[in-house]
Amino acid sequence: MFKKISIGLVTFICVVSYSLAQALASNLRETPVVQVVRDWSPSVVNISTERVLYLKQQPFWNGYGPMFDDKFSDFVNRNTQTIQKEVRLKGIGSGVIIHDDGVIVTNAHVVNMASKVYVVFSDGVTCDGEVILINQVDDLAFVKVKPPHQLKSVHLANPDDIRIGETVISIGNPFGLENSVSAGIISGKARNFALPKTQHLFTDLVQTDVSINLGSSGGALLNLDGELVGVNLAVIEQAQNIAFAVSVRKIKDGLDYYKSLKEQGRFQN
Repeated sequence: MFKKISIGLVTFICVVSYSLAQALASNLRETPVVQVVRDWSPSVVNISTERVLYLKQQPFWNGYGPMFDDKFSDFVNRNTQTIQKEVRLKGIGSGVIIHDDGVIVTNAHVVNMASKVYVVFSDGVTCDGEVILINQVDDLAFVKVKPPHQLKSVHLANPDDIRIGETVISIGNPFGLENSVSAGIISGKARNFALPKTQHLFTDLVQTDVSINLGSSGGALLNLDGELVGVNLAVIEQAQNIAFAVSVRKIKDGLDYYKSLKEQGRFQN
C-alpha cells in the first residue's frame, strides 16, 4: 500500500512539474511587447497617397520669361489645343486610429498636397480618406474615413507620465511592410530638433531609439500599457538610434479641437 501511494505521488509531482514548466515557457514568450502588438496593431493603418501633376507640353514654355509665357499661353489657348501630360506621384506612410468614428492621426508630410488619400486597415480593407485638419508646424494631420467596420482606437498616454528609460514599441509600415514592429526605450523628452535643410524647428518631441524608416512616419509609438506616447516623425540620418516622435500632448490638442468642431456640427459621422 505504501509503495502504491509513493508511486502515485511521484507520478502526480512529475505531471504537475511538466505542466508548470510548459506554462512557464509559454509565459516567457508572452511578453508585454507581444501583448501590446497583438492588442493594438489593428489600430495602426497604412496610408498611401497620390498626387496628380499636369505638365504643359509646349516647346518654348518658360523660355523667355513670365511676360512672354502669359502672351504665349493666350495665343496657344486661342489657336491650338494645349497638350497636358499627367504625372502621378505616389507616397506611403502610416497612421493611428484615435477616434472610433474614423479619425486617424498621421504626419502632415505624409498627406501634404495629396490629390487622393487611401487608408488600408490591418485586415486589408481599403477606403478613401479625407484630410480634415492639418498642423504644418508640428507636422500633424488628421484624416477621416467612413468606418468600414467597428474601429479600435488607441488610448492616449498622459504626456506628463512619460518616463525616460521605459520600453516603447513602434508599429508602422516602413517601405510598405504592413505592421512592422520594433522596440526600444524613451531616450528623452521635450526635445527640440531643427531640420537640417529648412531649419524648421520642432518642439516638445519624444526621443527614442526605436527603428524608424521611410513609411514609418505617422506610425504609433506605444508604451507597455498599449497607450499612444507619440506619432513617429523622423530619424537623424548621420546618427545611430536617434529618432523622434510628435508628443501625445499635441495629438490630444488636435483631437480636442476636432471634438469641439464636431460639437459645432462641422463634422458628421
